[in-house]
Amino acid sequence: MFESFEEYRDQGIVMVILLSVISIAVSGLWFGFLYFTLDSVNDAFLSVDCVIENNTLVSSCQELFSLALYPFLALKDVFVWVSFFFIFALVIGMLVLGYRSGKSPVLMGYLVVIVMAMTYLAIHISNIYRELLVNDVFRSMMVEFGVYNQIMMNFPWFVFIVTLMAALLGIVNYQKSAVNKETDDLDY
Repeated sequence: MFESFEEYRDQGIVMVILLSVISIAVSGLWFGFLYFTLDSVNDAFLSVDCVIENNTLVSSCQELFSLALYPFLALKDVFVWVSFFFIFALVIGMLVLGYRSGKSPVLMGYLVVIVMAMTYLAIHISNIYRELLVNDVFRSMMVEFGVYNQIMMNFPWFVFIVTLMAALLGIVNYQKSAVNKETDDLDY
C-alpha cells in the first residue's frame, strides 16, 4: 500500500508540472480578458453623462461614478502584475517539483519523456497564440501584458528550458551525496 502511494505521488509531481505549463499558457489569456473587460466598462461609463438633481453630494453621473465605480475599475492594472507573479510562482513551483522528482530514477525517465512531449505541445500553443495576435481585438487585449507576450512568443524555448532545469534539478537530487551523516568509512 505504501509503495503504491509513493508511485501515485511521484506521478502527481509530473502531472502538476504539466498542469503548470498549461496554466501559464491560459493564465495570461484569462487576465488579459479581465483587463480588457474592465477597460471596456470604464470607457462605457466615461461616455455616460447625466444630471442628478436634488442631491447634496453629487450633481452628475460622472461625479457619482468617480466616487463609487472608477476606483474599482482602476484596479485593472493589478492584473498585469498578478499575471507576472503567477507565472513566476509556477516556474518556481515547477523547479521545486523537478528537484523532488529526483527521488526515483523511473520518475526521472518519465520526466524526460514529458519534457519532450510538453515542448512539442508548446510549439503548437505558440503558433496558435501568434495566429490570435493577428486579430486586432485580441492584440489590443494583450498589449499590456509584455512579459506574458514574450513568454508566449518563445513558448517552446520557455517550456524546454524550465522543464529541462526541473529535470536537471531532479538529477542533482538523485546524485547528491550524503553529508553531515556519520559513516563508518572515516573511522581509522
